[in-house]
Amino acid sequence: MSRSAVEQAALATMQKDTQRLAENTAAWLGTQSAAIQTIYEKGEDNEAYRTLREELANLRKQSGVLYVYMMNKTDAGWIYTVDGADWDDENYSPLGSEVVFDADVGGPLLAGQTANTAVVHNELFGSLFSSFTPIFDADGKAIGYLGVDVSANTLAEVTSITLADAYRVIIPVFAGVLLLSMLIMLLVVNRLLKQVSGIKRGLEQAAEGNLDISVPRITADQLGDIATLTEHMTSRVAGMIEQIKQGSQTLVQSAGHVEASSGTNRMQAEELTRAIREIAAGSTQQAEQTEQASLLTDRLGGMIDEVGSYVREFTDMSEHLGSVQGEVSREHEALLAKSRDNSRRTADLTAMSRELDEKSRLASSISGQLNNIVKQTQILSLNATIEASRAGEAGKGFAVVAGEMGNLASQSKDSILEIEKILSSFVEQVGRMNKHFETNRVSAQEQEAQISGCLETFGEVLKISGQVEHLAGRLDERTTSMQEARREVEQHMNDIAAATEQTSAMSEEVSASADEQQRSAEELSGIAQQLAELSNNLQSAAGQFRTRSVDSAERTQERTA
Repeated sequence: MSRSAVEQAALATMQKDTQRLAENTAAWLGTQSAAIQTIYEKGEDNEAYRTLREELANLRKQSGVLYVYMMNKTDAGWIYTVDGADWDDENYSPLGSEVVFDADVGGPLLAGQTANTAVVHNELFGSLFSSFTPIFDADGKAIGYLGVDVSANTLAEVTSITLADAYRVIIPVFAGVLLLSMLIMLLVVNRLLKQVSGIKRGLEQAAEGNLDISVPRITADQLGDIATLTEHMTSRVAGMIEQIKQGSQTLVQSAGHVEASSGTNRMQAEELTRAIREIAAGSTQQAEQTEQASLLTDRLGGMIDEVGSYVREFTDMSEHLGSVQGEVSREHEALLAKSRDNSRRTADLTAMSRELDEKSRLASSISGQLNNIVKQTQILSLNATIEASRAGEAGKGFAVVAGEMGNLASQSKDSILEIEKILSSFVEQVGRMNKHFETNRVSAQEQEAQISGCLETFGEVLKISGQVEHLAGRLDERTTSMQEARREVEQHMNDIAAATEQTSAMSEEVSASADEQQRSAEELSGIAQQLAELSNNLQSAAGQFRTRSVDSAERTQERTA
């Protein structure tokens, strides 16, 4: 165990304890979020600051750490908030003082992680290391950061004490373990040598041809596995040799069967050749018929394409008819609306004409009354003239007035006669106009009825056009289906043609293979003779090995003798 390793282990332990202390303290400070917020708002001159500073000072004294403090990240950088120094310590860091530490620490802190620093040297406190951790409130928001500085001056002393204790305990233990290991090694080596010797004897017997061997397993390690595998291997080889002996006998019998079968194969190859030639002739005829069917399919495809073009033209015409019918229907609807408006205006004019007729007749009756007034005025003028003439000289002025009244009455009578003529003519024209209005109203009603009938007829035409368009669509679908079916038939015909050509080619190949098979049958007869000779040689070679079955047979013969 080296001094540096002990020192690193001691440092790691101290850093872990410091980190745990910092995280536990930060968890407690997280419950004091209201006090921390008060410090941010009011500064050091409040009860919250004094309470937290006393708590941090007590923690520093109880834990024995070098320095405990709270800090925060602002736009100006990292600043102290609460320093855990004693109240009489003039070197404490006031609120807002700059915090200086390694730049690599800020990133993990802002990410919500705990950061530990390596051992550094300080002119005032000597060697030290630090642990920084964020302070979270109940909502998980970072409200500050805690720093704990620990002196590393005792690290060398702890390392020396640890090494001395280790040497005092480890050296005697190491000597005892070494002696015990040597004794165990001697026992193990002895067992290994015995195991190796057993394996060697078994392999020597197997090399001499004796496969009936037994290799005991002494150790439980890989050499023991090798002993077991050696015995298993010799047993498997013995079984394989027995199978070879049996197989060689079967091979001799099979060679005879192969020789007999080769003649049969020769005859079958000749018959197969004749059948293949007949198949080739049929394939040629089938290819010619397939080509003719392909030509007929092409003609059918052309006819289907022509029908498809007619169907598409018919569909286009149906769609155009539908659009034209729609336009005509819209025009008739507009005309019907205008006709209805004209009918309403004609009815209004008829009503106005009737009202004008009534007023004209009323004016005629008024003119009669005026005639009566004129007549009375004339009579009154005549009476006044008579009375004036009776009055003599005194009635001359009155006679003049009476004469003027008579003239005025005559003029009024002439004017009334002209008015009556005008009114009579007006009444006559109004009557003729009423007849024309009535005729126009009847015509407008008839026209409205005719337009409504036309709209109904166009509705039927539209319905029939839709049916025609639907039938055209179905016919187009059927034509498309026929085209797809034609393409499938063409594909099938092409496949049949390709299959026919392939069959013809395969027939030629099979014919050649039949000839080759006939030659192979002759060669197989010679190979069967060679197999018989090889099986005899194999039996003689297998007889050189001694297996359990052979030993059992020999022991049986000895007991019989």
